[in-house]
Amino acid sequence: MTNLPLESIPSVLLDFMNDDHREATLLTNKLHAQLQELIASPEADRQPATDTLIALYNHDKEHFAREEAEMERTGFPAYGCHKGEHDRVLAEMEEILNGWQAGMAPEQLEQYLNGTAAPWLINHISTMDTVTAMFVSQQ
Repeated sequence: MTNLPLESIPSVLLDFMNDDHREATLLTNKLHAQLQELIASPEADRQPATDTLIALYNHDKEHFAREEAEMERTGFPAYGCHKGEHDRVLAEMEEILNGWQAGMAPEQLEQYLNGTAAPWLINHISTMDTVTAMFVSQQ
């Protein structure tokens, strides 16, 4: 994976969501760089990647909670669907984090970033977050 260019991340109508998406992108890119180092030098310390993965997980939990609070506050009709997707992704990330902490290979975590996490982020922002931000901004 190459880094996710910040300009490839869609913008929505709410600044706090754009700021959170930017931070998630920066953390993803940092994790990618750390994984590349581990792949090139398997004896390198895994702790920096662990710390970044934990930071990404915690960031996403907090970001999703902010979005969900705004959806609830404004009576967003598709709240259950959007929150369900957040819950699904957090459960998946927790499983990945547990696997990483149990010794998952850097290549496997990199595959998750490439094949699942990065495409999901762009798709989720382009669809669910865009609609949510439009609704919330009109309330």
